[in-house]
Amino acid sequence: MAFCNVKNPPEYSTEIRKWDRESLADGQEMAVEIEQLFNNTFYNKMVQEQHEQPIEINLPADGWSNSVPYSQKVAVGGIKATDNPILSPCTPKKLEPRAVKLRRKLAGMITDGETEDGYITFYCGEKKPTEDFSVYLRGVSANG
Repeated sequence: MAFCNVKNPPEYSTEIRKWDRESLADGQEMAVEIEQLFNNTFYNKMVQEQHEQPIEINLPADGWSNSVPYSQKVAVGGIKATDNPILSPCTPKKLEPRAVKLRRKLAGMITDGETEDGYITFYCGEKKPTEDFSVYLRGVSANG
């Protein structure tokens, strides 16, 4: 018995032949479409797993601009202008409760963000962070 070939890395295809009553019901011919659909499934799974992986971004206190809205542009490998990542505070379990509270507060000061290929700009619309801190981003296209 032969098995479908999953390409490594998987490839996505939008060209899937449609079978009708006139199509020759040959197993080898049908396997071509099945393999394309199978590879699409693995490709989608790979992309989803990459998007779910958090990326830690360090935001130094001296990196913020001097006027409202305070901004900081950071290089992020793999991010695209079309990405809309989800931000969360970086609070590893080893942190003391006081440090967790501070990191949550600092991350909460971020009010907006803009992505471009290779970069993200964070904005703080009210207060300028005065401490270094890290955030996690999920949903970066080429993360992995």
